[in-house]
Amino acid sequence: MKKHNQNQRSIAVSVLSEVTENGAYANIALRKALAKQPDADTREKAFVTELVNGTLRNLIWIDHIIDAFSKIPVVKMKPFIRGLLRVSVYQIRFMNVPARAAVNEAVLLAKARGFSALSGFVNGLLRSIDREPGKPVPPSSPALLYSYPPWLAESLEKWLTPEQALRFFRQSHRPPSVSIFANTLKITPEALMKRLREEGAGCEPGTLNKECLQLRGTSDITRLSAFSEGLFFVMDEAAAAVTQALNPSKDMTVLDLCAAPGGKSFAASCMMENMGKITACDIHPRKLKLIQDMSERLGITNIETVLNDAEKTNGALCGSFDAVLLDAPCSGFGTLRKHPEIKCARKYEEVKALAAKQYTMLSAAAEYVRPGGVLVYSTCTVAREENIENIRRFTENAPFTTEKPQKPCIAVIHAPPLAAG
Repeated sequence: MKKHNQNQRSIAVSVLSEVTENGAYANIALRKALAKQPDADTREKAFVTELVNGTLRNLIWIDHIIDAFSKIPVVKMKPFIRGLLRVSVYQIRFMNVPARAAVNEAVLLAKARGFSALSGFVNGLLRSIDREPGKPVPPSSPALLYSYPPWLAESLEKWLTPEQALRFFRQSHRPPSVSIFANTLKITPEALMKRLREEGAGCEPGTLNKECLQLRGTSDITRLSAFSEGLFFVMDEAAAAVTQALNPSKDMTVLDLCAAPGGKSFAASCMMENMGKITACDIHPRKLKLIQDMSERLGITNIETVLNDAEKTNGALCGSFDAVLLDAPCSGFGTLRKHPEIKCARKYEEVKALAAKQYTMLSAAAEYVRPGGVLVYSTCTVAREENIENIRRFTENAPFTTEKPQKPCIAVIHAPPLAAG
């Protein structure tokens, strides 16, 4: 066995355990772990990333497979063995990895990590899973097949429709792509695509926004010269749709209340041709510093950062803005392709708590809109409690009017005009 193969799997098990046992964010845990492997090449990093994210994406079904063969339930296993088996089953059942390699390396890794006494258990269990690929029978339940906890699957069918929920299960189960927004202050999307292809990056036009491009085959975009020159910034197309809904023009004053990491403010600046004024707020000083640094890289000068708690009304900002954007902290169910760990980490009680927090923020955000101005409220979730129900409650208690939602998670709300006299 090559040592680097064992090391890749060891890293994957450690990261997976950080996520499932300690509640870490997968992308952050992965980034930290891979940063400690300077000699790892792009292919090796991609393998570790696939092991972690793929296992998380299929976690409930993988546990169901293990439980069908093991006398010891997954929940009662030692954390390391649990993580090792999960990663190994993902290789055997979901990846194009020879089963013999996955089993042998799992056994050696168990021994290397001090679990020699359990190496026979690991070996026998994984070989049984490999020998009987039809066990357990694939479920008719989409929730189990796509690894959704029952409460979330049931909620999705209420928030959407059963047909829409099934489509949601399938779409959110696909691996994510990397979306970027062309810095139109410096380059057109077409010219940027040509430039990125010349640098060896796979690049295609976006599907929802003409300023967005889809990248592939690039493990570290920060190494691209186009990145260092400030020709683009990372931004999901769904997030770009929020800025489109705000529709800022170059003579406007704009407030971005929960601005970090800054993508919507940067997109607004591009739409405003670096004119007007954007006030980008966050409660964390370090995140404001990141926005400042990114603005400098992009050549953006019309963004001012302000330390502000979005749950509290800041009197100095009241009634000052033509357009206010509140992209509120949420349960994140719209980001499952990038954050598959959310499926099993979230509880319904959190949805209710977040909805209450968002309503407080929405009420505060309304204070900043000038008469006749616009407020855009958005989340990256499909939970009705955090979207439609929050907006309905808000407009029932404030003299604002709402356009028909462009999406369930984007609402354009208009402030009343200045009263005559």
